[in-house]
Amino acid sequence: SGGGNIVISVGEQCLLGANAGLGIPLGDRCTIESGLYLTSGSKVKLLDKDGQSVGVVKARDLASKDDLLFRRNSVTGEIECLANKSAVALNDELHSNN
Repeated sequence: SGGGNIVISVGEQCLLGANAGLGIPLGDRCTIESGLYLTSGSKVKLLDKDGQSVGVVKARDLASKDDLLFRRNSVTGEIECLANKSAVALNDELHSNN
């Protein structure tokens, strides 16, 4: 972590995309988009189920919360957070150890 007193942990059934990074602990069933580095001070736009903004918070305010999806808006560049409606399920054939 960045030298603070918070341990960076990842909850159960989370998915971190390739080259993603974390500066906050994640709750269960969270997803971080590939390439997104989420620091504790990152400003995050909260979106409701209809994709409408309901406010902006620092990522640290979302630490350890469950069922979140973090992504970067490709048009505005803003980090967005919305409810993660689907849990991650791995393909058994691709992840078997034969």
